[in-house]
Amino acid sequence: MLTTTTRIRVAWSHCDPAQIIFNPHYYIWMDASTHALLKQAGLNLAEAIKDPLFRGFPLVTSSAQFHSPAVLDDEILLTSKVKKFGNTSFHVAHEFTRNNTLLCTGKEVRVWGGTDPESESKLIAIPVPGWVRENLSRSDVVDVSV
Repeated sequence: MLTTTTRIRVAWSHCDPAQIIFNPHYYIWMDASTHALLKQAGLNLAEAIKDPLFRGFPLVTSSAQFHSPAVLDDEILLTSKVKKFGNTSFHVAHEFTRNNTLLCTGKEVRVWGGTDPESESKLIAIPVPGWVRENLSRSDVVDVSV
């Protein structure tokens, strides 16, 4: 599967009073990593959202399990890839490590969103396009760090 990696330097603004990463940051990074994964698969979101039938890839479920803390100035590595496809959904697995120490594992379930033909304001799940499945299924690792 297509895998993205992102290097993250823990900044003061990421930390809570205990000087460890404030856990909502993991969810922000997972969301950004899923967007980067789809961009690497060829989805130009700025162009795609111009299509009135495409409504994005909304998050249905997310979870994280914390294994070890990260602190100010640590460099952590986020690795993300699709683990499973449904008809209208896909499951993304995220792993945060520091020097081969597992810090956090996360999961997201997203659906491919479309517009309901009977009500333009209603979001519906539609099949994940074949080209998206194909591009996310290719074997490649891409560093998307800025």
